[in-house]
Amino acid sequence: MSLTAKMRKFAQAVVDGLSNKDSAITAGYAEKTAAQAGAKLAKNPDIINYIEKLKADKKLTSEPEKVKAENPVQVIQVERIDPQVEQASGQFVGRDDIAVGGVDDPLEYLKKVWTDEGEDPDLRLKAAQAAMPYVYGKVGTKGKKESQRDDARDIAGGGGKFATRAARKRYS
Repeated sequence: MSLTAKMRKFAQAVVDGLSNKDSAITAGYAEKTAAQAGAKLAKNPDIINYIEKLKADKKLTSEPEKVKAENPVQVIQVERIDPQVEQASGQFVGRDDIAVGGVDDPLEYLKKVWTDEGEDPDLRLKAAQAAMPYVYGKVGTKGKKESQRDDARDIAGGGGKFATRAARKRYS
């Protein structure tokens, strides 16, 4: 069973240190039934696996450096602000210069997302749906006149009551 958005929010709140009841309220469950919902969600094996995955990911991330007495914050006092307009210098970076996730082609990026087994299933599905028009061309619908012409051709060639006669053969 795939996790719903509420289940993911619950798991994230548990990893952040909230109780089951508070996590259920944070996820969007009703306050009256939050304790029961939290207990039920905490026993769900899919949620337990997701919580373990989040905890493992959290251990891998580096903690930000906290300000201690050894490395105090420097405060700079500004005496006067120059009212001149500042000029921005540098080189403009256009859209062609920015690579999404290290990949130049957006279709390749979407392909990486939808083929990644570790990615969220909903995200994989959305990536596949977004890439579908690039892979499979959309077949246009027939117009009214084209469909009438095709119907008339089928009736005429079908040999029924309204079929057209064969062209005259000329003998020369």
